[in-house]
Amino acid sequence: MKLRNSPIRKTLLGLCLLAPYGVAQDAPPAKPAADVPTKVAPAKTEQPQARIAEITVSIDGTEDPAASNPFGKTKLNYHGFLKFVEDAAADPKLDAILLTPKTYGVGWARLLEVRTALSKLRKSGKKVFVYMESMQSADLVIASVADRISIPESGSVFLPGIATESLYMREMLAKVHVKFDVVHIGEYKTAGESMVRDTMSDALKEALNPILDELYSGLVDSISEGRGLSKDAVKAAIDKGIMSAREAKKMGLIDRIEYRDEFKAGIRAHFPGKKLKWADDYRKKNKNAIDPNNPMAALSVIFSQMMGSEREPKLNGPKVAIIYCTGAITSGSSQYDWQGSIASMGSETIVKAIDKARKDKSIKAIVLRINSPGGSGLASDMMWRAIERAKAEKPVIASMGDVAASGGYYIAMNSHRIFAEPQTITGSIGVVGMMPNLDGLYRWVGITPQRLSRGKRAEALGTSKGLDEDSRVMLRDYMKAFYGDFVAKVAAGRGMTPAEVEPLARGRIWSGRAALRNGLVDQMGGLRDAVAHARAKAAIDANLVEGEGFHVVEYPRRGGPFDALQKMLGVYVKQLGIDRSVLQHMPALRRALTWVASVQAVAKDRVCAFAPELAGLTAVHER
Repeated sequence: MKLRNSPIRKTLLGLCLLAPYGVAQDAPPAKPAADVPTKVAPAKTEQPQARIAEITVSIDGTEDPAASNPFGKTKLNYHGFLKFVEDAAADPKLDAILLTPKTYGVGWARLLEVRTALSKLRKSGKKVFVYMESMQSADLVIASVADRISIPESGSVFLPGIATESLYMREMLAKVHVKFDVVHIGEYKTAGESMVRDTMSDALKEALNPILDELYSGLVDSISEGRGLSKDAVKAAIDKGIMSAREAKKMGLIDRIEYRDEFKAGIRAHFPGKKLKWADDYRKKNKNAIDPNNPMAALSVIFSQMMGSEREPKLNGPKVAIIYCTGAITSGSSQYDWQGSIASMGSETIVKAIDKARKDKSIKAIVLRINSPGGSGLASDMMWRAIERAKAEKPVIASMGDVAASGGYYIAMNSHRIFAEPQTITGSIGVVGMMPNLDGLYRWVGITPQRLSRGKRAEALGTSKGLDEDSRVMLRDYMKAFYGDFVAKVAAGRGMTPAEVEPLARGRIWSGRAALRNGLVDQMGGLRDAVAHARAKAAIDANLVEGEGFHVVEYPRRGGPFDALQKMLGVYVKQLGIDRSVLQHMPALRRALTWVASVQAVAKDRVCAFAPELAGLTAVHER
């Protein structure tokens, strides 16, 4: 019988193929199990744990929107750090934090805001431990909230107090035959006086001394409260200046003299009977992080981020937008330094961000985060108008950082509510115009300008000769009109009359606390306070969890590395031609060059709303 292609053949073949898997044969009957006595393992008791997170307070003088990291954890920006501390305080699984302060160039207002956030974390029941090899003023201000502060026996504590220094360059400029013509409206509008004087004016001293008093009080009060010392004891430590570890311990500024291994071992005493678990990975990773083992996915993300700005994530639910208004104010686009951080605030960039947030229906409120000494009056007014349009549709809240003065105050003054820290430097409601006179320099080096012109004012604002009296009158009249508009807009925004604003104006700077007394701001508080107020003002459901049902978004969006490379020809590279890392070790030169570069950046607008140089007041310490 032929079996090829027959049903019988196919059946036999199928049985042969399935047999190895036990489908075509019966399993042998199972043998009955013998009776074996059951052993019960003793219950295993786990030792209770104390979870400790290591946190670095890494804050510098910049404030930018957060940059995403597609490969894992995202570096926290300033707002992100404050939110992170809030979350840590509310985490029931966290018992303590090991804190490492790392601050550079951060001002007193933000420094004390960070301290307040960490103090709330400790009050939530978390232990706070600090270990450093040496400490300066900013470190101790933050560390003073801790339960235990330790440094090694070779370490030191340096409390130099508060100081400001301005470099007066008239004589230096005279040696190269350069003069400046400075016209200012308001006797306290002293920006630019360092170009035309050899010593500080009485008006500037009058304005700065109350600021120094406020900052000094903040330093003394924070250390006194945190360390349980009298104010006189803290002042004595400040007057002593630099102290060895033993002297610092004797004066009550630190708790222990020990090395890091001894310090970590000593923490066990705070948690008797518990096993310490160091949560090095406490911060959550990016949920959208790609698999680094997938080369095509990695290359795709790298390429997209290098070729353009970051994509805005799609977030469901209501939002509050933070718009960062950072740096000297200029017309045009914002400029970036070589690290991709904002170096100057361009009106076109900020107006575009405000308009985007205004038109986005999911964004229910806007927070303007301002860290700026001012700049172009024209650019400030363009941003003011964009804010006027936005506030007609949704709440607009201003949050002042270390400094929001002159043009920085201009863009805050019409907000629905203004938050400032007690140590914020604000005000400076006034106008200044500066013109270089290079006639002497040209003659000195053998250059002879030859001019042909039409029109009476054709050469009025040229740099090859100084302002004559007629041109000075013309410029002053224009600046008076701008100053009058400035005062009128302050009055309208603050619910005052121009006559009430005038004595608070005249270019004078105020601390945040004094500004509150004078009605120039509404409330003491930081960035997170402003976000909370904006959320409440927009009637966003308080039960929604931030980061899940409710989101905080940040503008303007950061560019990719190639975008930053194109834009970085700004203050530090294009205008100064010096690497910032070099200037970090030359603080006096850095301040002078940054000031000159900032003036140059806004010079095309002729009339500026600049605060006086505030060296030493907007940056805590120089390392």
